[in-house]
Amino acid sequence: MGVRHRAENGAHEKTPWAYLGPAHMYAALTKKTAEVRTLKLKALNTLSSLGVRNRHIDAWKRLSIATSQENIPRIRSLLAAAHRAGSSVFGIIEKVGKAAQRAHTPRGYEEADYKLGYLMYKIGGRAPADIAHRALGIPSADTSKRHISTFPLISSAKFPTSAELRSNISLCYPAPSPSPTSTINGRQVIKGMTMQTDEIKLQERLRWDPRTNQILGVCREHSAGRCSLDFLSAHQADALLECLKSKTVHLATEVSFIINT
Repeated sequence: MGVRHRAENGAHEKTPWAYLGPAHMYAALTKKTAEVRTLKLKALNTLSSLGVRNRHIDAWKRLSIATSQENIPRIRSLLAAAHRAGSSVFGIIEKVGKAAQRAHTPRGYEEADYKLGYLMYKIGGRAPADIAHRALGIPSADTSKRHISTFPLISSAKFPTSAELRSNISLCYPAPSPSPTSTINGRQVIKGMTMQTDEIKLQERLRWDPRTNQILGVCREHSAGRCSLDFLSAHQADALLECLKSKTVHLATEVSFIINT
């Protein structure tokens, strides 16, 4: 049976060369040569893969150094946009370099970015908003205004009317949901709000409200019925100035405001 198996399947691979025939030696040599070639190709592929991985590791090190040394605005948005686009680490490094030189501005603003740009515009005006847009990479003033919808409160030149109060309350306190109650530990809890009233210091000067076409900045306790605060022509402004000079009315020093919690 051993002779039959060797005749059908060939000699065992660990058989010494002295006991092999010419055909068996040639077959073993061919098999060994094929294995050596396969191992050489695998070694070349492994070396090539290690070289690529080493270059990528060096690139990631360069990226970490670049992001740690350069003050790049909105670097998170830049990396997120590059990741969504499927950019390689070398493409990300190129974009980071351009962003560090202010030659590339990442897009994809979030809601907080629009709110920050709108806040800069409302507090300081267009010039600070443009500076923040260039220096910090936040949206421009026009872009922020297109994405932020505001509903300003109505300023009362005199004692607040019921219509003004209802309008301001509806803006501060939106309509409640159909079910204002919630269940906590099996007990129904009614949700409510707290309204606090306080006063803040004002700069003593007159202001014109374009929404109501009234002159603001006059003490409401003394201005009622003594002068007109509707800005219909220059006559009302001159009359108000005479009242201020004669101390019939005076400028307001504080304004009341409401905080809802």
